[in-house]
Amino acid sequence: MTYANDYTKLGILLAAVLLLPTSTFAQQDYYFKDDATFDEAIPTPQEFFGYDIGSHYTRHDRIVDYFEKLAEVSDKASFQVIGETYEHRPQVVLTVTSAENHANLEQIRKKHATVLDPSVPALDPDTDPAVVALDYSVHGDETSSGEAALLTAYYLVAEQGTETQTFLDEAVILIDPAQNPDGRDRAASWHNGYKSFPPVADPADREHEQAWPEGRTNHFWHDLNRDWFAVTQKESEHRLDFYHKWYPNVQIDFHEMGTNSTYYLEPTKPVRTWNPIVPDYHYEVLNPLLAQYQTEALDEIGSLYWTKEVFDNISPIYGSTYPDIQGGVGITFEVGSSRGLVQESTSGEVTFRSTIRKHLVTGIATVRAAVGEKETLFEYQKDFYTSAIEEAGQQPVRAYVFGDANDRTLTNKFLDLLQTHRLDIHQLSQNLELDGKQFQRGNAYVVPTEQVGYRTIHDIFEPNTNFPDSVFYDITAWSLVQGYGIKYAEFESSDYREYLGETVSKQPEQTGSVVGGSSDYAYLLSWDDYNAPPALYHLLDQDVLAKVAFKPFTSATSRGQKEFGYGSIVVPVNGQDISRAALFTKIKEAASSFGVNFYAVDTGMTPSGIDLGSGNIQPVKKPEAALIIGEGVSEYEAGEAWFLLNKHLQMGVTRLAKTTLRETSLDRYNNLIMVDGNYSDLDSSTVAKIRRWINDGGNLITDEGASEWVIEQDIITDDLLKTYEDSTRKTVRYNYEEQSDRYLANTIPGVILEADIDPSNPIAFGVPSRSQLFLKDSNTFLKPSENPYSTVARYTDEPLIGGYANDENIDKISNTAAIVTSSEGRGNVILFADNPNFRSYWHTTSRLFLNALLFGQHLETYDVY
Repeated sequence: MTYANDYTKLGILLAAVLLLPTSTFAQQDYYFKDDATFDEAIPTPQEFFGYDIGSHYTRHDRIVDYFEKLAEVSDKASFQVIGETYEHRPQVVLTVTSAENHANLEQIRKKHATVLDPSVPALDPDTDPAVVALDYSVHGDETSSGEAALLTAYYLVAEQGTETQTFLDEAVILIDPAQNPDGRDRAASWHNGYKSFPPVADPADREHEQAWPEGRTNHFWHDLNRDWFAVTQKESEHRLDFYHKWYPNVQIDFHEMGTNSTYYLEPTKPVRTWNPIVPDYHYEVLNPLLAQYQTEALDEIGSLYWTKEVFDNISPIYGSTYPDIQGGVGITFEVGSSRGLVQESTSGEVTFRSTIRKHLVTGIATVRAAVGEKETLFEYQKDFYTSAIEEAGQQPVRAYVFGDANDRTLTNKFLDLLQTHRLDIHQLSQNLELDGKQFQRGNAYVVPTEQVGYRTIHDIFEPNTNFPDSVFYDITAWSLVQGYGIKYAEFESSDYREYLGETVSKQPEQTGSVVGGSSDYAYLLSWDDYNAPPALYHLLDQDVLAKVAFKPFTSATSRGQKEFGYGSIVVPVNGQDISRAALFTKIKEAASSFGVNFYAVDTGMTPSGIDLGSGNIQPVKKPEAALIIGEGVSEYEAGEAWFLLNKHLQMGVTRLAKTTLRETSLDRYNNLIMVDGNYSDLDSSTVAKIRRWINDGGNLITDEGASEWVIEQDIITDDLLKTYEDSTRKTVRYNYEEQSDRYLANTIPGVILEADIDPSNPIAFGVPSRSQLFLKDSNTFLKPSENPYSTVARYTDEPLIGGYANDENIDKISNTAAIVTSSEGRGNVILFADNPNFRSYWHTTSRLFLNALLFGQHLETYDVY
């Protein structure tokens, strides 16, 4: 009996041993070269997970587990958590290098960072390792890259060949398997949930068609690949912090594209796709040099590929372009996607395994290239920073000064952004007037251009309008200072040195207080600061009565007379449902939480302007808002609005599915938000329902496509949509191959525009001047209203400030409305021609969106006779 049991156990064991290698070897035969030899002490991904890579979508937590396992069993790998997502998933990096390098990893990191110091010699290719960053799945549903990360990590840790050992001796390889863990798990859950046995290749199968908002974006539906420069999301903050610890020589961003495509890698199309501040050598020499290694790897597996088309390097916003302004070589890899286990394409079936394999071989080839061309990469990175200082010295602008004492929040946010990019910033040592603008010591900062970060500074401050071509993949206006809307000016002489104070080493603490202490009469809050809206909402949410001033006034405070502009908030002491002491406590809490100053006053009589009992000071209703989401709605714009309201205003906005609008009562909401999208699927009864809701006192806020829809559905009485004849329909003849370029050249690829804005309109409360900057990336054009009081902002005769738009589009934009309002019954519709919350960094207009939410329901427009 015992013997029988033993034989049975032995038979089972032998069967398992026989079965396991068959699967493992089959996997290795497909993914790795025949002569590859692996350390059997290192578990393969297949052994660890219990399934073949490419047969299932691996959850993020399991990827993390495997990376931790590699670090546990091998002295060639170390594991670290660099941050956490909004959904509490860890952001991780596996560092792979030789055991000897691991023993001195911190010293290697510090020495590599000396590339930033022009006085220190360049790194020695004979003794110093190259740094390679392999970054995967920034778009969560481009999932083959995360699986490729597993195989790449395994190969580098376990493969025992001479070449691999050379890789580890001569390189530090940083593997981020999922730059967007939340989006990746959303996509993995979808594909695993709809997986068939056997898999279905039909493109119409549900497995290949994710539901809105899909897995591309992060928790707040932001495109993290376009957030490297603006750094609005916490995932971006963490990866930027890690990036600046290492300054990789090469950084690869792994992506997917349409199923009918093959494989894309750089170089990009010459000249027109190049960032003008990056040395041409980068594009002319380095990209083609590394591509030789990568294309050779694709040739070996018989993969078709293409270069020099479509994608661009012009904007520093991507994971493949941000390294370019940091002295590294950033590269995009794009593979034709299976979006499931297998999908039909015009060139046959595309399998998940095949997409993984392509990313695997190009990733390894990149390490090979970095090691093989180490000397060239080291010399380039060193020269990049040295030449940055030299180039800065040849430019007319010697320094930038920025800061606004009236808006400490945005001043500090911008300061924080510059620190995130590791720039040298100084406090302003004395008060300054420059270009007609006042800058105050303690609330302003100086950024000298003559520093190693000059190219980053240039792209942050300068709105470029000169381009070698007219075809672009994404935005052409990426300068950030205009998006913050704070005061800044340029020094064009060495006089700036007189104003250089101490170097800023940390973010200043922003405090708020109740100036003058407890009041028996009223508290006042200026609307200039970007944190004034959340401070107001905080009070409204606690049922505090607050009023808004529709006209300016001056008030006597404990610090003397102070001017309060349009939109200033008045909180009376009498008329509240709480005691004076309790009100004072709430005011102090709001001041402290949001870093703004309230002013206690003891009289309603003002030295100038309206008095505090004026009819031009009206109670503010607490906004109760619903944001329409779902199929056809731009997930980006919906996410940007959600992010602003949730994280800045600290408001719990309801996300209302478009498909439920017909059955959902709108009575509980006084604000409805419709961002860009296609709303043609809303039936006539739903349209009538929205129209009734507005006429009963509702406040509808729209932008871009939603603004067009509102006009087309006659929800407003005025025809405000401005249309133009399609110029492409003229009887002309072009070469067939020019179609795509001509189409793109006629779009508006993200440009900065100037508009004249009415600061007395409630939608514009708090703007510092009549000149207002918008960012436009759509072909929505609105007519100014026939009612002279309803056009809040109108584009100027010559509106282009930054970026590229052809003359025809500039003519279309000129003198059209940027924001227009329409009173309908007891309610209002506020139409933005463009996205006011663009990528969550265009604060100049996001504050207008907040005004529309808080004050739009208080708009009154008189009939004009």
